[in-house]
Amino acid sequence: MQIQTYRFAVLILALCGVMTGAQAQENLMTRAHSHNDYTRPHPLTDALDNQFYSVEADIYLVDGKIVVTHNLPDWEATLKENYLDPLQKRVDEKGSVYGDGLPFLLWVDVKRGGADLKQALTELLDGYSMLSVYSDAEVKPGPVTLILTGDDAFKRDYVTLPVRKACRDSNDYSPDDPKADHGWTWYAVSWGKLFNWKGSGPFPEAERAKLKDVVADMHAKGRKIRFYSTPETPVYWQAALDAGVDLINTDLLKDVHDFLTSKETSGADGYKAYQK
Repeated sequence: MQIQTYRFAVLILALCGVMTGAQAQENLMTRAHSHNDYTRPHPLTDALDNQFYSVEADIYLVDGKIVVTHNLPDWEATLKENYLDPLQKRVDEKGSVYGDGLPFLLWVDVKRGGADLKQALTELLDGYSMLSVYSDAEVKPGPVTLILTGDDAFKRDYVTLPVRKACRDSNDYSPDDPKADHGWTWYAVSWGKLFNWKGSGPFPEAERAKLKDVVADMHAKGRKIRFYSTPETPVYWQAALDAGVDLINTDLLKDVHDFLTSKETSGADGYKAYQK
């Protein structure tokens, strides 16, 4: 009972923005996102083993089931089996996904929307107490936050529900975008839409400055940012950290884990140590 009480207290403190002594130093692994996580040899498990705090699954509705795949007709598991049930089990046991009170992100990439999927997803998510709950008036943070990406019309429509267990991103960015509300809370933007550098050679200073300006504007609007189709190099990862990019999108789980944990243990010299 004492352990459960402690875990609950840690979760509440974290969600309220109050850090315990053990959390005073930033856990950089909270910045790690497993792109197309369902394609790993062990979906979700590989990301958890590498201490990632964000994973992504592509979904379709097939015969009433929300299945995880990039292309139909091939699919092996459902969103419930591969992600929702295992995450809820961990939360039930630990109070949060890792037992540290820090929130975990589950990105659901809707490949093909529709009214049937809207109903099926709503009914499915209603069964999970771990999920953050959104309305126009308030947000009730949970140990796991589900973010809708992909099909633009679907995710825009979904967050009009009076109460929902999901928020959404936008895959487009403009300086003229409005301030964030309780529906649209993230950006997930293709790197190539805004930047020309593809990872070869040094990161151009002009693009480095642009990255910082864009991220600062997104944050000023009250949203967070994940770029995808980014260069898979330590040069980009470091630039992303420097600019305040909220999630480092990657398919190289072990490499990003080693990069981020080397920075945590080596401080400012962590990047240099990793390069060696």
